[in-house]
Amino acid sequence: MMSTNQVQRSGGELLKLQPLAAKTLVDQVVDTIVEATATGIFLPGDRIVEAEVARSLNVSRVPVREALRMLESQGIVVNERYRGMRLMDVNIDRLEKILKVRLALENLAGREVMEGLKRAPKLLDPLEALLEKMHEAANDGNGFGVASLDTEFHHCFCKLSGNEVLVRTWEPLSRQLTIIFGLSTLKKKLVDIVAEHDEFIDILRKGDIDAFEKMMEVHILEYSRDIDYEGLVKHLRVLEQRAK
Repeated sequence: MMSTNQVQRSGGELLKLQPLAAKTLVDQVVDTIVEATATGIFLPGDRIVEAEVARSLNVSRVPVREALRMLESQGIVVNERYRGMRLMDVNIDRLEKILKVRLALENLAGREVMEGLKRAPKLLDPLEALLEKMHEAANDGNGFGVASLDTEFHHCFCKLSGNEVLVRTWEPLSRQLTIIFGLSTLKKKLVDIVAEHDEFIDILRKGDIDAFEKMMEVHILEYSRDIDYEGLVKHLRVLEQRAK
């Protein structure tokens, strides 16, 4: 008899399911800071004061301190001498560096996923499921929902490559990308963002590597260059000052 944490494949092989890990308080603080930055509550370049964040979230300073250390390791906050912790900048030079690394990784993932599709025609089913959720979030006007699902979509895509080194290299960028995606939803129509991912899957299914890489150049670099992130942050800062 199988235990409750085992499942059986069609070939008879038993697999043990791993229990889901509950999010720690530190993880929740990290997610809250990322969401606040992606939605314009915090702004790139803002000083993040440990005591103020702890007070706002009604938690002790310990999980906030740990969360900030984690975010610092991922490039989202920077500890500057005499200035304290500040959120990452979104100047064009920094964005270009992040996005060029992402482009190289995801082009490699595209090649490996296309090879995988020859052996497993249903390989893209998880991406299709996430895309459906993105359409729902866009229809609901949920900008952060679209942004976080956008990150999840591309994370899933990298995992489908079967290249664990690629995935481990991509993952440290994920929270920075969520912030970039979130800010982009303040300037672009949600339906247009989701439509780009419809095209993404269509080209993957066709197996045309050249078309895929041309599409990715536009999807990752050119669309981002079209958004004046620094101007957007300045505009949001003006609105913030007027609201005080």
